Amino acid sequence: MPIIMFFSACSPVCFRSCMKDECSLCGRVLSLYALKRCPRCKKLYCRSCMTLNLWSESRDLICLNCARSIVAPKRGGSKYGPLREYLWRRGQYTSVVTLTFSRIEGIIKGDLPFSALRDKEWWNNNKASSQGYSWTSVGWQVQSVDLEERTVTLKKQFQEKAAASRRRRRKAVKAQKPFTPVPVKPRRIPKPSKTRIARVVARAKNVERRQAAASYKMRKPKSAYEKRLYKPEAKPAS
Repeated sequence: MPIIMFFSACSPVCFRSCMKDECSLCGRVLSLYALKRCPRCKKLYCRSCMTLNLWSESRDLICLNCARSIVAPKRGGSKYGPLREYLWRRGQYTSVVTLTFSRIEGIIKGDLPFSALRDKEWWNNNKASSQGYSWTSVGWQVQSVDLEERTVTLKKQFQEKAAASRRRRRKAVKAQKPFTPVPVKPRRIPKPSKTRIARVVARAKNVERRQAAASYKMRKPKSAYEKRLYKPEAKPAS
């Protein structure tokens, strides 16, 4: 009863200073004066766990979780998608890999469920589950799980199939016949007709006649008067 009378007698400012709560991020217990509510997630945080919202015009205080979600939003897809990408890259140069649970949590950037830490059936190679699809879709299978040491060993299963396919290809190459080119018909050159041959011969003779006529200089015949007066070898002096 005296405590109730004390709180009832206190002012609202004093009543708020007496109330305490914990920060949603760091977990420290502070008075309500030292805590502030984030306008995005509506949770209480201390001053150390809040920052200015530089991505809005109001420039109010927001928590660090909301600031991280603004700067680096999470990609869509499965939670174990990063594990699938990691195993695909490792499969380029190795066939067996042993990972600790902490290493897997670092790859997926999250915590594994409690069933993964206590039950081996969670690590079954079942494509229906999201975790099983993450390694079976890229050709990996879980070989052994050690819950005490918290390690899991995975092995790639595509190598045997690839070797069998290579053997089949080699046998198929040996059974093939030697390469035979496609037969090609020789090109047939048509013979010229007799009319075309006659025209070509006539044109050649005409050309020869023109050349002979150009080289031959015809003399002008003498008249009867010149034959009587002059000798054929000498001419009169002028």
